[in-house]
Amino acid sequence: MIRPSAAKARHRREALEGYLFLCPALAIIGLFYVYPALYSLYVSLFRWEVVQEAFVGLRNYAHLLHDPGFGHSMLLSLVYVAGSVPLEIAIGLGLAILLHQGLRARAFFRLLYFLPYITSQVALSLVWGWIFNAQYGVANAVLGLLHLPPQGWLLANNGASSVFQVASGGHLHLPDSLPPSLALASIMLVSVWFYVGFHTVVYLSGLSAIPTEVTEAARIDGAAGFNLFRYITFPLLTPTTYFLLIVATIGAMTSFNIVYILGGGGVQAGCGGNPLETTKVAALFIFDRFWCQTELGYASAAAFILSLVILALTVLNVRTVGRRVAFAD
Repeated sequence: MIRPSAAKARHRREALEGYLFLCPALAIIGLFYVYPALYSLYVSLFRWEVVQEAFVGLRNYAHLLHDPGFGHSMLLSLVYVAGSVPLEIAIGLGLAILLHQGLRARAFFRLLYFLPYITSQVALSLVWGWIFNAQYGVANAVLGLLHLPPQGWLLANNGASSVFQVASGGHLHLPDSLPPSLALASIMLVSVWFYVGFHTVVYLSGLSAIPTEVTEAARIDGAAGFNLFRYITFPLLTPTTYFLLIVATIGAMTSFNIVYILGGGGVQAGCGGNPLETTKVAALFIFDRFWCQTELGYASAAAFILSLVILALTVLNVRTVGRRVAFAD
């Protein structure tokens, strides 16, 4: 029989060993995540242009709340999320269901869909920039074959126009400033194409984790086709959908590389790399203020507000979608 004092000593020793194993990971998180975040918060409380200047407290935050440029960039980020995340999840789910049916060369198709996700965003964005080129791009060549007028996908001539206005041929009486613009919609299309492979692979893992006994019992009871998907498969995929929704929302709100490169990459439009205000999402606004305007304190405050908005969206997802998650026993 083990004495209580000996048992407590053993538990303390096991707990100490566990914390020692966690120390390397905690050190990395603290060094590369916690410390930069706290230092950024410190910078946001100062007027900081290259060097530290006067302490301004929350004045940077108050200014941001009345800055129409920052408000517009946050709106564009939300539009970016609303236009890309649902498509990524829906297409990823559809492809995963098709690949889960035991098709021939299934491994090849998995690799084919996942390949864009493991390729450099910069390289892919440059290729898509060539595709959307107004003079010699493939996109306008395809429109020409369909006897449709060419578009200035990423240019100021009509890339800044609302995509609804462009799609209707100018027949809709909508303001050109209504987001998303044609340029932002094109960038969202590239983003969906890039991330859909990741969603497909994660959904395939979720489909493989569904117990075969459950689906077989449902088929015996007469469920098949869409009813099997609606009442059995999709409810059991809600944990996967919940995970992808949170990850994709955070990723879209902080998206930078694809938007930056397709927006000019600093070559066609100066430091900010953004020829159109209709594509200046929050991450580009922060980059412009930090790197181009060298307003380090103001940019740090903008980054913190963006973090709070992302936190609010995550809490909203937890309160709404999280309550509908069904876990298989």
